[in-house]
Amino acid sequence: MAAKYCEPCTARGKTPTALQWCTECEEALCSECTEVHKVQKVSRSHHLVEISKIPSKIPLSQNCTIHQHLPFDFFFVDHDVICCKECLPNDHRACKNVTSIDIASKSSKQSQSFHDYEEQLSFLSEALEKLKNNRKENSSRIELEESKIRKEIAKAKENVIKRLESLEKSLLKQLTELKDKYMTAIKRQEKEIGELVTATEARKEAIKFIRDHGSEKQAFISIHSSKPILDDIEINMIQLTKSVVDTSLRFLEKHSKEYLTDIGSIKLKETPCSVSMVPYKQRQSQVPVVSKRHISSLTHLYDIDMKENLAVVTGITVSDNNTLIICDANTQKVYFCDENDAYLSSISSSHQPWDITAIPGTTTAVMYCKSIPYIQLIDIDRQQILKQVEVKQGECWGVAATKENIYIGSKGKIYVLDLRGNFVRTIHLKNIDHYVNYISVCSNGNICYSSNNEVQCITSDGEPVFSYTSPDLRDARAIQIDDASNIYVLGQDSQNIHKLTSSGTLEDILLKNNLSEPLAFCFSKDLAKCYIANDGGSKVSVFKTE
Repeated sequence: MAAKYCEPCTARGKTPTALQWCTECEEALCSECTEVHKVQKVSRSHHLVEISKIPSKIPLSQNCTIHQHLPFDFFFVDHDVICCKECLPNDHRACKNVTSIDIASKSSKQSQSFHDYEEQLSFLSEALEKLKNNRKENSSRIELEESKIRKEIAKAKENVIKRLESLEKSLLKQLTELKDKYMTAIKRQEKEIGELVTATEARKEAIKFIRDHGSEKQAFISIHSSKPILDDIEINMIQLTKSVVDTSLRFLEKHSKEYLTDIGSIKLKETPCSVSMVPYKQRQSQVPVVSKRHISSLTHLYDIDMKENLAVVTGITVSDNNTLIICDANTQKVYFCDENDAYLSSISSSHQPWDITAIPGTTTAVMYCKSIPYIQLIDIDRQQILKQVEVKQGECWGVAATKENIYIGSKGKIYVLDLRGNFVRTIHLKNIDHYVNYISVCSNGNICYSSNNEVQCITSDGEPVFSYTSPDLRDARAIQIDDASNIYVLGQDSQNIHKLTSSGTLEDILLKNNLSEPLAFCFSKDLAKCYIANDGGSKVSVFKTE
């Protein structure tokens, strides 16, 4: 954790409050030392972070976990471990394939190890969330079953005489004891799960911070120093999963023709937990690695014959079954093409559409109507409008969808709806009071949107991630994201596509030719083709990606 007081000043006997932290020097700096740090040749390129933005639980130390007074210096390739100078003669005397941390950590943020580290954290978080929800559901079910059984016991009680009240009390005591016993066990399990969740979330927060603000060296060290911790979490999670059973309570009424010795019993049924866990490394070995495509160029193939005259196409999307869906603001129509780009049909909308997106994992698309508070849900297979939903919160502009939510852009806001169109919450955009043109949601939950000549990226809570502008990007419009988390934004007036990294850095400008006032675009599901509303939206051009 960064120091409270400026470390260079502390060394001189002064204690001014630290305001910034240098990720390279690993020192906390006051305002005066920060200014000096920015102008000195040796440190002017260093990355500074506000102290207030550093999470309290992020492990930033680069010292050996065994010999804490010494820094990590070496990376042993064969063993895939890092160590200090004192570890070297003790544990790795015979190792030959060794390099320095500074060399090995170059570009580690872009390495497969860093990606696997993030993937394992996500895997652990998702698995723990499932396990936690399972315990909550079991707890709720027991509460409901207890309530039901109490009613059954009361009904049975009405059929016996008063002398059996002692049996009733005994039975209720048995029920309470069993319930308390297993509720106590579930609470203990929930506590253990919660502790694992807290530990995992702390690591997720740490890796996110290091990815956005840390140095390559810190990223590399964080990966390797955290491996034992993640493995411990996973082992504890697997052991906990194996020990968990789903418990149910049921009342069995007992009858006797001669006399009654009791009025029933509480039956306990234990079944294996419905949540099954495969260790992350085993899961990796079972799932084939799919290489992520990196689009570096676009080559014009042909223009789609729509059989109808297009006017101003402002929205394009592709469904999970590769149906191409196009909306035209002027004709107020929605057009459908098959996976081979052959025209299928069109339907008319009662309002002027602006953009459309397919909801992942469904056969439904959502289209919003320009400048009025309505969205329309479309059945892609039947090629018909299912229903129209009023967005009472305000006007609609950009639209995007995930498997859980629909995101609608408005003036200075983004509305979050569920997949039925019900309002969930509002994301207020900071320092933005104009309209959101187009939206796209990243795999990590961040939201990218275009507005005028810039692209903004925010977290799901509205916190800024990055802002991108360029003299070569004018009238930013549709945004797409590939499976490697690269961000593509279409410039209408600049007539090009800007390719950004996930952190908002320009990587390339694509398709400087063959475009004329493009209005919208999207990729096919396999990223092999790019569809662009070209010539002012009067045609849809198909490009091959490479």
